[in-house]
Amino acid sequence: MSVYQRSYAQAFLGAAPAGYDLERFLESARALSRAITEDPRLKPFFLSPAVPAPAKKAALAALAGKAGVDGFGLRLLELILERGRILALSGILDAVRTQFDHDSGVVAARVTVAAPVGEEERRRIAEALGSKLNRKVRLDVGVDEKILGGFVAQVGSEVLDASVRHAIERFQKQTKELAETAGA
Repeated sequence: MSVYQRSYAQAFLGAAPAGYDLERFLESARALSRAITEDPRLKPFFLSPAVPAPAKKAALAALAGKAGVDGFGLRLLELILERGRILALSGILDAVRTQFDHDSGVVAARVTVAAPVGEEERRRIAEALGSKLNRKVRLDVGVDEKILGGFVAQVGSEVLDASVRHAIERFQKQTKELAETAGA
C-alpha cells in the first residue's frame, strides 16, 4: 500500500459518520472502479486533459449513482478524480479495506473449499478460524475441487490445512513410516 493510498484511507475512515455502511460503499465503489478501468470509453474520458473537469465530475456522479455510491462516498471519489488518481481507485479501495480491518482488529483469510458454500458454512468457517486465531476473520472464499473436502485457509503467511486431501496425505505418510519401521 502506497503512502497516498494509506492517506486517502485514513482520511476517509476518520471522517466517516458513525455507523457508516463501509461494506456497501466498498461494493458499489468497486463496481464503479471496474467500469472505469474496463470500459474502453470511460478510461480515456477520465484521462483526457481535453475533457473539462465539470464534465468528468458530472459523469462520475452519474456512474456513482448507478453503482449505488452514497453521498459521503461520492465526496471521496470526487476528491480522487480532482487529484488525478481515478485510475488508482481500486488500490485506494484496497487501502480503505486494509485500514478498516486493521483498525477493527479483523484479519483477512483466504479460504479454499472443495465446493461452493452457503452463508451458514461461511459463518462456521469464520467462527472456527476466529476462535483459533483469537481475532475476527473476514473470509475470501475460493473453490478448488482438488482438496476433496474441508478447507485450506491462509491468514497472512500462516496456512491452516483442514482439507480431506491433506488428511489422506498425512495418513499415507504415517502408514508408510509405520511399514518402514515394522520392516526394519
